[in-house]
Amino acid sequence: MQTHHSFCRTRPGLFVPLAALALALGLGSSAFAESGHDDGYPKVGLHKYTKAHAQNPNPPDRFGGRVIIKGKQTAGATQFILPGPRQMDPAVFGTPEHPTGWDQAPFPLIGIPMGMRQQRDDAFTIVDHATPFSDWRVIGQGDLELKLEDKTAIDGSTTKDKVHFVAEFNAPDGTHHYRIEADEPLSHGFGYPTFGGVVTDHLMHGVTGIGTRLMPTEYALVSFWAKGRIYVDGRLTNDNHIIHGMLTESVRGKGYSLNHDGTSDGSGQVLHLMVPPYKVGPNGPEKSVLRSGYIPFPQVKAAMMKGKARIEHMPDGPEKMAAMADMKAAKELMGHTKAHVQEAMAEGKMFGMPFFHVMFGNVDYKVKTKRK
Repeated sequence: MQTHHSFCRTRPGLFVPLAALALALGLGSSAFAESGHDDGYPKVGLHKYTKAHAQNPNPPDRFGGRVIIKGKQTAGATQFILPGPRQMDPAVFGTPEHPTGWDQAPFPLIGIPMGMRQQRDDAFTIVDHATPFSDWRVIGQGDLELKLEDKTAIDGSTTKDKVHFVAEFNAPDGTHHYRIEADEPLSHGFGYPTFGGVVTDHLMHGVTGIGTRLMPTEYALVSFWAKGRIYVDGRLTNDNHIIHGMLTESVRGKGYSLNHDGTSDGSGQVLHLMVPPYKVGPNGPEKSVLRSGYIPFPQVKAAMMKGKARIEHMPDGPEKMAAMADMKAAKELMGHTKAHVQEAMAEGKMFGMPFFHVMFGNVDYKVKTKRK
């Protein structure tokens, strides 16, 4: 595997592309080869179902008519998620004795292979890679506008769905300004369906097999996968790029920690913007370096220091000991990640943080339905 684009580590000297990077894409090319990570397990999931539907030249319309969603945020709150560890939910991934959630695909597109799971005391703890699903974030401000139309029900070679999406925000350290545009829905996926590019009223992630299992199972009011452009400081850096967004129930808890399935109650709403290092090629997604120019490690260090201070104030006992062990594992993980990123940038294989996960918390939206 190529080493560039990666913010994640497998074993010493071996790196893989962060496909949460492909995260909620569901799209495929050679990166989604049948072999994948097998770990001795059979291939499971929605691969075969989605592949069959993707060949349909006349996918059916949405039952009950089309849905149109318009939304906007002006100078509203953003949460820029920093790369970091993700705790593994036993409801999604099981236990070392009875593992689940190992659907094959590049990390962490859907499932997590057994060899990428850290464990302690007969339980899975964190993924052995930095991910875009950490509990660490930087609060900022951003603008957003969208108009989405969900008419096609399921994947096909064509779609009647429509996407117009524009988002603007700054790097957490203020060094760069970003503008993300998307306007061409992706009619089908490979690892899992894209429902014509736009889907409304649907469960995703977690146990569903639709999107990465590192996010908890969550209700999406609307979600889209589309082709678009990335501008850094007004300059076009990435064209024909894959853009994913979803307006969902809130899945963050105390201290902004990313919930497990047992702690999400469906309250609140937030829009997630995900930008992986992939563009749309003639035969599917192709690796494309996201030239963000942003180096996140000063903010990561600050987040870890805050976490350490919270742990130190916890009462002595098993909970504190477990939290200290988790922090030690996170520190080691991010140390390896930083060393790799520095090496990759020195070699010209990386240009800052290779993915975006930005959450917009003040989106005003309206929904309209039409029979035709």
